[in-house]
Parts: sequence; structure tokens; C-alpha cells
Amino acid sequence: MDDRELMDKIRKSMEDTPVPESLKPENIQKMLEEQSENQQPNEAARTEKDDQPKGTTTHRFWNARTSHYIGVAAAAVVVIAALGITPGLLKTHTGAKQGDTTEFDTVSPEAAEPVKVAQATDPVSGIAHMDSYDDLYNMLKEWNENPTTSNYARVMTIEESADTGSANTAAASDMASSDAASPDSVIAAYPEGEIDSAFSYDEKSDSGDYSSTNTQEEMVDEADIVKTDGTYIYAMDSKGTVRIVDAASMKLIGTINGENSADYKEMYVEGSCLQLIRQQVEYVTYKGELNLPSASDEDSDNDSTQSVRSSYSMPVTTVSVLTYDISDRTAPKLTGTYQQDGSYLSSRRSNGYLYLFTSYTPDTGNNADQLEYYVPRSGQEYIAYDHIYLPEQEGADDFSYNGKAYLVSGAVSVGTPDQASDVMAVVSGAETFYVSENNIYSAVSTWNEKETRTELVRIGYADGKFTDGSTGSVAGELNDNFSLDEYADHLRVVTTVESWSSDYSDFSRSNSLYVLDPSMKTVGKIENLAEGEEIKSARFMGETGYFVTYKNTDPLFSVDLSDPENPKVLGELKITGFSSYLHFYGENRLLGIGWETDPDTGNTIGMKCSMFDISDPSDVKETDRFVLKDVSFCDALTNYRAILAAPKKGLFGFAYGMYGSNSDVYDSSENFYYSVFSFDEEDGFVPNAYVKMNDCGLFDDGMEWQDYRTARGIYIKDTFYLVTEKGIASYNMADEYSATGILKWNE
Repeated sequence: MDDRELMDKIRKSMEDTPVPESLKPENIQKMLEEQSENQQPNEAARTEKDDQPKGTTTHRFWNARTSHYIGVAAAAVVVIAALGITPGLLKTHTGAKQGDTTEFDTVSPEAAEPVKVAQATDPVSGIAHMDSYDDLYNMLKEWNENPTTSNYARVMTIEESADTGSANTAAASDMASSDAASPDSVIAAYPEGEIDSAFSYDEKSDSGDYSSTNTQEEMVDEADIVKTDGTYIYAMDSKGTVRIVDAASMKLIGTINGENSADYKEMYVEGSCLQLIRQQVEYVTYKGELNLPSASDEDSDNDSTQSVRSSYSMPVTTVSVLTYDISDRTAPKLTGTYQQDGSYLSSRRSNGYLYLFTSYTPDTGNNADQLEYYVPRSGQEYIAYDHIYLPEQEGADDFSYNGKAYLVSGAVSVGTPDQASDVMAVVSGAETFYVSENNIYSAVSTWNEKETRTELVRIGYADGKFTDGSTGSVAGELNDNFSLDEYADHLRVVTTVESWSSDYSDFSRSNSLYVLDPSMKTVGKIENLAEGEEIKSARFMGETGYFVTYKNTDPLFSVDLSDPENPKVLGELKITGFSSYLHFYGENRLLGIGWETDPDTGNTIGMKCSMFDISDPSDVKETDRFVLKDVSFCDALTNYRAILAAPKKGLFGFAYGMYGSNSDVYDSSENFYYSVFSFDEEDGFVPNAYVKMNDCGLFDDGMEWQDYRTARGIYIKDTFYLVTEKGIASYNMADEYSATGILKWNE
């Protein structure tokens, strides 16, 4: 067969072969556009435009951690493979670096030997799980065919039994005899690997005189692009290169190089262990059956098909955790890589385990046998059906959410870094994450013709295992993950509730607080607060909650939560502007960072820092405020991990930007700053340093948006370090932040 005949055959088959929905060009384009945006959930996902009041100008810009996706015609790959032509034999003309190609074998039930299910753990109790892959496939197919009326929760019935052992046995028996597909790879039991003695661990602590990543929960670590352990600085750039710097000498001593074809997100450092989180798109080759039009029906209207044993390739988005032994900082050693399907949402680290959360979008393919279309993988194995869960929401028939993605959760131990100690998937979207010491909460917004709601899923966890779970819902939408807080086994939630008439002529907005018990049932609530306003920030401490609403002024509410069934508003303080972020700052003080606005017009005056006296929650007072005039944007207000918050050190800091005189549009006159403040009872806010990043010596060729957005301020003892995409600048805090050194990456 010459080239012309080959291309004619390909062209003809492309015209006749039905292409799965997920591989149609418009859907591939949509997927790539969605993934080109930073998919961080609400803990760091709100845009500056969402957060800023009127009178400000914002720019749309790409996430600095740019994705490198392969823009080939994916639909054609399926046809080429069906013709028996290996994709690797075709030349690529994209100029892009191709991702890895992995082979899997999908076997029809008639040809397969019965497969026993050997689970990593028993299924989570309290939430309905799938009884077979067939049930999952039929549910998805129903949704695809009629998405406006079908509802996931109506397909399954929840198993109330706490006897998870018997459920697991039944699942194994069902798997061996089911008419559903019998995959040749399902999640197997993993050995409990002992932590390698070469590693040492030092969970997050404030005992050292150095800064740590700003997190929501003190004992639950969060990933970021800059870390320090008090001796070394670890900095990851947008290409995934991690540089290890000896802080005292300001010398580069070690490097981990990233791959150009991958999108590196963030990292963790604990003791002599460094873990990188990486997202990439790869083409996976499967061997199985495709349903193609019958040859005899080419010229007829008959839609009959024939099964063809063939290979076919699919683009698959995966997220990996790369674990390195950095006991020798000059020579980091990769000890293992764990991978799971989906796009990166978030992660947390607790007690030696990294918990990875990804969003997996299923398709139905041609039939239920093709697990690769609708069952996510953990490592090289499909997640077992009884580890795929279906939250049931009361009254969910009337509500829908924009999407059908699964939340995939995997737990990774450093002792066994190439596999999950436990894994699960929840057939539910996930926009917001809050992780306490014992529970993982995910939330997604839903709506019907009259109002909005938030669906909640709680999953208990301990030592790398997912334990029990529950589901519930509340009226309204969350602002971010700080709208959720757990205390004494109860979840406290603050939402903005919007409702409207069927013709949208009657719109209303108010705010609510809900208290939910471990079964996610509402046991207490306060509704109809601050009508016409919306939640801008929230923070909880013990039995007291604080939240800010805004329209033209900034009411700060304090709420008594000592009795979960009877929460009460203690006080309301009205001031101008609003706080987008709240942080407890020593005993009886609450720091607010946000925007100062004109109370009459709502236009922005500048960026505001407020200090509140909360010694009497019923009579909260603003004791001081500091306004940075003409500030136009501050990424820290939408990404709290970019804030240096060190109350015990007596300082906080963040980066921000100001437009030049001709700056109604993007131009080179924008100036970027990193400022460090302290607070004194007598003097109030004290500006310690205004570092103009444009002139700090690291950006000789000018600054770009990613340089500002990825800048982090950290300290070790009396030295402040400005860590950027281009290098590190150091300053002596004891000598009025005088410059002491510069380290550029390209020199």
C-alpha cells in the first residue's frame, strides 16, 4: 500500500467511523482550553476581577505554570489505530514533544478469565458505592442522553450497613460473575511499605525561626512553589525546575530538572523528602474491540456495525507525584512516581501521607467493556467499582451542576512512593476543598430554576486510608475554602444565598451560616444576614466565627458557635471597604487584608490592612488601618499561600502592583512591589520594607506577570528572602532590610 492509498483509506474510515464524544475536535479543544487555566479550586482560584470592587482595571493573563499540551488531531488517531496502523509509525508535524505512550489491554468478558477483586482497603462506609461497572456505565449513558432530567443520585441506593467486610466480599463475587467488563487490571492490595530509613521527616512546626507556607489548618500542610526548612531554600520555576539553595551562603547547590512536556504545579518538602506534583497529557494505546460500520453497509442507510480487534490511542490527562530523597541536597534522587488520572485540583499532606485530588471527566465510549473511557486509573490499574462512590443528596432531583466529573483521591506514602495506599473516586464535581486533621471536605455549587445550593461530601481519613463518609447540602454558594471549618466534630459553613423568580425579575441575595453534624445534617443555622451583600472572607477560631460581607461598606460579623444547634450573631462592625483575607494575629487580634473603597461609589481607593480587637467578640473594634493608595492588583488576595504570615515573628508581607500613568491597558509602566509590615500596639501598622521588584537586581530584562504572581517572601532568622522566577534577593531585617545578596538562575 503506497502513501496515497494509505491516506485514502484513512480519510474514508474517518468519514465512516463514529468518533467518541470526548475525542471530537470541539471537545478536545474545550478540554485543552479548560486545562490551560489554573485548575486550583476555590482555596486559590478566585480571579482578581472577582475579588476587586468597582473602579479597578484588571488584565486577563495566563497562569504562569503554563501547560504544554499536544495539539494533534486526536479523533484521527482512533481511526488510524483501527486500521491497524501504529501511531508511532506516523510522523508528527506539530513540532511539539509527544507525551509517553502506554499500552493497556481491554478484554471482553467472554474472552477473560474471572478476575478477583483484591482491594487496597474496604470500601468507605456511609456513602453508596457502585455495584458493578455496568451500573456506572449505564448511569453515565443515561446522563449523556438526557442530562437535563437524569440524576446520578436516583440510579443508586445507599448501603446503610456498616459491615464493609461483607460488602467487599460481595463485590468480589459479583466481579467474578458479572456481565460487566472484567478488566485485567484492578486495584490490587498494596504492601504496607516501611518508611525508608534514608528519609527523615519533620511535620510542619513553628518551633524553628523560619517561615512556612501559609495554610488554613496548622497541622495540615499545603503545597506551594517555594519552601524552606530553615537551612535551604527550594524554589520551583514555571518549567518545573527545582533549585536548592544554601540560604546562608546564597549558593545554588542542587537542581531537579523538569520535563518540557509537563505542567509542574507545586511541591512539598519535609525533612529529607521532596515531592513534586506534575500534570501532563499522554497518548495511551489500548488493545481491544472497536465497533466499526459493516463493510457491506457502506452504501446503505443500515447502521449495523462489526467489532474489530484493534489498537487505538486516547489522550489522557494524568497527575503524578514524584518523590525525591534529598538527604544529599547536591544530588536529589528520584525514589518513586505515583500517577492517577484526571486534572490537578489540590492536595494536602498530613502525618507522612500526601493526599492527591484530581478531576476526571468520563465518556461512555462504545460499550461498558471499554473501561478506559469512564473508569479512572490509579497507577496502571483501574479503580475498582466498589471504590467509586455516588453521593446522594436530598432533593437533588431539582438541582444540577455544570459537569459530570469524578473527584479522584489518592493517598501516597513516602515509604511506597510509586503506588497509593488507598484510592477512591466520587461521582461528583469538586470546586472547593477543606481538609481538617481528620476529614476531607469537598464542595460543588448546584442550582435549579429558583436558587443556588452547595453539595458537600465528607470523607474521613487516617494514616493513608479513607474511612467513613457522609453527604449533605446547604443553601447558597461558598466564597472559598475558608467558608468551611470543622470544630468538635461539626462543620461550620457560611454561604451567599441567591434566589430568583422564573423570569428573573425578582432577584434576592443574603447570607447564611450553617452547622452540620458528622452525618452532614444541618443542626443549626442563621439565615437572611446582610441582605443585598455577599461573603468576602471568613475565619473561625474555636467557638467563634468571623465573616465579612460587602456591598458598599464592610460589615464584620462575629458569631457564637458554642452551641452548635443555636448559633447566635454576637456583633456587627461596619467599616468602609472590605477584607478579602482574614488571619488571626496573636492573642485577641484579627488581621484583615483587602480593599479600601469609597462608601458612596464603591470605587477603589487602595489596598487596606485592618487590625481588629476581638477580645470581646460581641464588641469587635478596628484598632488600626493602613491604606496603600493606588494599588491596582494583589494576587495574594486570591492565593493565600502567597502571603507571608508570621504572627509569632511579628510580621506579614505580600506582593502587589501599581499601574503607571498611562496604564488603562497593559504596558511596561507597571510597577511591582513586595512589602513587609509589622504591628505594634502603640504604633499600629509599621511598614518595614518596600521592595520594588522591578529594581531589585533580578529583572534586568523587565518583569512579566508570572514574575509577580510567583514571587514569595520568606525569612530565616534575621534574613528576608525575595524568591522569584528569576532568582533570589536577600535582605538584612535587623538593618532596615538592607540588601545583602543576589542569586540569579541564569548566571
